[in-house]
Amino acid sequence: MVTIKEIAREANVSPTTVSLILNHKSKERKISPLTEQKVLEIAARMGYLPNLQAVGLKKGGGQFSYRILVFWVADTRAHTMLRFFRGIEATIEEDSLPFEILLQPYKAGALQTAMKQELLLSCHGVLVCNAAEADLEYLDANQFPRPIILYNRYSKKYSNVVMDDRSIGSIPGEIFASHGKKHPAVITTLPTFSGMSIRRNLFAYTCRSRGMDEPVVYCCQPTGRSGCETTLQLLENHPETDCILYMREGLALGSLRVFSELRIPFPGKLEFIAIADSALDFSEVCIPALSVVYLPLEAVASECTRMMYRQIHTAGYKVTSKVIPVTYIPRESCPDKG
Repeated sequence: MVTIKEIAREANVSPTTVSLILNHKSKERKISPLTEQKVLEIAARMGYLPNLQAVGLKKGGGQFSYRILVFWVADTRAHTMLRFFRGIEATIEEDSLPFEILLQPYKAGALQTAMKQELLLSCHGVLVCNAAEADLEYLDANQFPRPIILYNRYSKKYSNVVMDDRSIGSIPGEIFASHGKKHPAVITTLPTFSGMSIRRNLFAYTCRSRGMDEPVVYCCQPTGRSGCETTLQLLENHPETDCILYMREGLALGSLRVFSELRIPFPGKLEFIAIADSALDFSEVCIPALSVVYLPLEAVASECTRMMYRQIHTAGYKVTSKVIPVTYIPRESCPDKG
């Protein structure tokens, strides 16, 4: 573990100066901003974790607790946050981990504003969730005083846990092809991370390789109403469509009104599959019940939590990437042909 003396030697200042800077007393002791910046950069580069016990909390019986910050984008993905936190809580209880979890909302693309130095120094580890490309560029360009793990984002610099984006895209294509479908379509939103593009590209590739048409792609807003309106537009413009992949479950739920008003039967000629990130009962109880590629948010959260514990306690922990498999659940909108 890096010490204050090692940082002082690297920065060519006294250990007292380093201690004052790391404890936010630079202005009080009239330490120059240039020296402060130099010391903080060296501390971050060397992976210094200052004063861990001081930022820890005491649980019952005097047990030491590690404070973990979870940065989560406050947008339409907020409904998935409950599943993610349930996964964290279950793992903490199952493994008896001494973790305290704190939520830190941020806007997509503005992670730099949210990750203040004093906030980072008040915790022991950071989980960054739903990072936009600009946020990933910021993380790659900087060093931080705490271990960082990325949820569902790829990185060569930081450990990460992702869902199997290739399978998420290819499974629906394989299912539709095995059912003899020829005219696929995709209803999606603008991609918010590279995994969405991987999913859509793998679906298109699978369709082409299995002798189907190039999928027709319609992009809309991430709302049920927009899913409804876009589905109606798709079927009016492309009546030959016989299978649809909804890149978000909410878009598929919004489309159900269209199928009802057009009296499209299920099971029947038209089939559709949704990528599901909400609780299973949403897709189970609608008419028709949705066939889904179910995203394992709880399992991803569990692996993130365990990975964080290992990273905090392992000197020289190497960057690790873990891929969590997904599950396909056939229902009325695309029933299993047996």
